[in-house]
Amino acid sequence: MRESTRHREAFNEYVALGADRSIERLHKVLSAHGRAISTRSLFQWSREFHWQDRLLDLEREARERDRQAHIEALQEMNERHRKEGLALQQRAVERFAKSGASQMSASDAIRTLIEGVRLERLASGAPTERVQQEGEVLYGQVDLRRFTNEELRRLVELAERSAAGARPSRVSSAPGASW
Repeated sequence: MRESTRHREAFNEYVALGADRSIERLHKVLSAHGRAISTRSLFQWSREFHWQDRLLDLEREARERDRQAHIEALQEMNERHRKEGLALQQRAVERFAKSGASQMSASDAIRTLIEGVRLERLASGAPTERVQQEGEVLYGQVDLRRFTNEELRRLVELAERSAAGARPSRVSSAPGASW
């Protein structure tokens, strides 16, 4: 069966139910809106149109958007800190040049300069005492996190068909490619 507008609208209502969603709650909501669809039909639609996998894909996309927003915020913060580090270095040099050793000791100027350099390096991603590692989910050179569950399911189907001796249909390795 091909997914119709009615099926998509039911799925959208299902998604809108949030973390406490269930087919039974969906049935109640749809009934309250005058759309009488049996619970049995809703369970069938959920299976047939892979609602759980689609929910996982939506959640993965939301996490990816959140991750990207977090990265952008970190980049903005790092740029601010880099500029502050440069300004701190400049102030240390100017202050030491103006006041000489009488008002600011050499060790204070050096500490201020080092702290400015450390802050600039840290903000620009240069090596410091802080080390960060990120893991990847790779198969060969392909980042598997970029594929939706539907695309991964299709790849598994193609692999199983190929292993069984059937000739696979056209395959694209690009995430989001239509099958």
